Amino acid sequence: MHIGFDAKRFFHNATGLGNYARSTVLGLAEHFPENRYTLYTPSQAGQFCTLPALHGLHVQEACPLGRTFPAMWRSLGIPWAALQDRLDIYHGLSHELPMTDFAARTRTVVSMHDLLFMTHPHLYPFVDRTLYTIKYKKSCRRADMIVAISQKTAEDVHELFGVPQQRIRVVHQSCAQAFSLALNEDEKIRLRRAHALPEDYVLFVGSLIPRKGAQTLIAALAELPPADRPGLVIVGKGPLEVSLREQARTLNLGSRVLFAGQVPAEDLPGLYQLARVFAYPSVGEGFGIPILEALSSRVPVITSTGSCFAEPGGDAALYTTPGDVQELAGALAKVLNDAALRQDMIARGVRHARNFHISRTSANLMQVYAELHAGR
Repeated sequence: MHIGFDAKRFFHNATGLGNYARSTVLGLAEHFPENRYTLYTPSQAGQFCTLPALHGLHVQEACPLGRTFPAMWRSLGIPWAALQDRLDIYHGLSHELPMTDFAARTRTVVSMHDLLFMTHPHLYPFVDRTLYTIKYKKSCRRADMIVAISQKTAEDVHELFGVPQQRIRVVHQSCAQAFSLALNEDEKIRLRRAHALPEDYVLFVGSLIPRKGAQTLIAALAELPPADRPGLVIVGKGPLEVSLREQARTLNLGSRVLFAGQVPAEDLPGLYQLARVFAYPSVGEGFGIPILEALSSRVPVITSTGSCFAEPGGDAALYTTPGDVQELAGALAKVLNDAALRQDMIARGVRHARNFHISRTSANLMQVYAELHAGR
């Protein structure tokens, strides 16, 4: 099969949807090398521009006019390019398909990550909610198949967009193999020095926005007895950073909370592995990839009830009510002070993380493509 992808985020997004795009495409190239893969992008640039050549991928870059008007090229130019390339499958990796139709030979797939702007509307501006609803609903109705990254997202697409269940498939995310590779002592020392990491810390990874719950985690840390209180390392950037820093100072935690910013991708697995606990008190997610990264890194996980969290967390994580400071503080104390519980959570986490190995998620996605291709 010849399979094409919207690769804008593959090249130009270092987190979130960019990680999903790279993990998805590179996993397919590794485990199903018999197929041809083409990346359609307005421009091939940035830190990921060398990846296609290393993995045998083809890149279809926009013409000069398309580089000047990339949104127009993605909406109008990709179907024409796909026709010339005799594409069998086109996969929109981040909620959207081009506005114009593809030739009959090309079947279309769109990945839906979440509909949080509909399930949690108070967290999104009205304009964003309206725009996302129009674009995402249209893509779902036009796609031959929808890939939902969690069962929760699949249910939301069915219930909120009215898409028949037989046109939806759940294909979970995976995470980079680097999270499963144990650090050596020299690398641990380097990371502690490079990032000024405390000896004992709770880790949070995510955008600093209200939905992610970093404010709840800081408040919960303040509830722990000072003598037993670990440090807190916050990885990520966002509009709440100033208020989170002020919150830490107000609670006399200024010296205990480290705002590490955007950590280089090659260092992130080590920051997980050096942590005592990973806490992710988010209100809602499409999948919650940091949970899987932590489990793969052999770190106990505390996350939230509801949303999709039980899918990546399974029986390995502890779950607390989003926004409940006392409940989160209790869970932190429990994990930090019970060595047997920690080891049990780590063992369960490693087992559960195997369900999301890239070989398995790639095979599940390839099954979707094969099903569509056979039904042409």
